[in-house]
Amino acid sequence: MPSAHVPATAGGIPKFNRSQIMRDASAHYRRAQAYVARNPYLRGSVVRFGDCLRAEWKHAKAQAAKAKLDAAVVVRIDALKSEILNLDCKPFGIRIGAERWALVAELSTLEAA
Repeated sequence: MPSAHVPATAGGIPKFNRSQIMRDASAHYRRAQAYVARNPYLRGSVVRFGDCLRAEWKHAKAQAAKAKLDAAVVVRIDALKSEILNLDCKPFGIRIGAERWALVAELSTLEAA
């Protein structure tokens, strides 16, 4: 069975800058070591690089999820604006006040966040 090439973004998995994550983990490790060395109550505690690396991966994944969420919010804001414009194009005999008010309220909450 031939091995198929799977792209890095297959299945919606975002690409991560692994070298930046390693740099951040190294800096996190050095800060943690310095903190343990300065604090007399933590003397004898062990700082593990793996724990720092795990924390940095968790942080990177949270950042990616936030960016994805922000993109979804931007798409929803654009959709709301187009719906409001479509309401404005309706004839005068159709009452759009309540629907327009609901759309504007949702738009203002999304833009405030």
